[in-house]
Amino acid sequence: MNRDELFNALTKLEKQLNSANESFESLKELTVALVEENVALKLENDNLQRFIQGPKEEEPKKNNKVLQSKDNLAMLYAEGFHICPTDLFGKHRGGGDCIFCLSLLSDKE
Repeated sequence: MNRDELFNALTKLEKQLNSANESFESLKELTVALVEENVALKLENDNLQRFIQGPKEEEPKKNNKVLQSKDNLAMLYAEGFHICPTDLFGKHRGGGDCIFCLSLLSDKE
């Protein structure tokens, strides 16, 4: 294999790798969008199930709503999404913790 053939083979491989990387990034963005939609649908489903079942007589109404909200936020955070009241709300955290989200979850109501 001469230099020109080697260079052409490397150029072809580089183009294939770039194409695969672009495909991977596209699939990653689609996956994040699908996960976000799935979490939103799960929350909506849970809320509809609670609405259908009606309020439970044993639980106080006011505290129940606060707990449900906190539980929903905690679930979203556990799924990997920001819940802090910033422009990041609803965006994927990328695996790291957010001190603003954590402070919101630790607030006592």
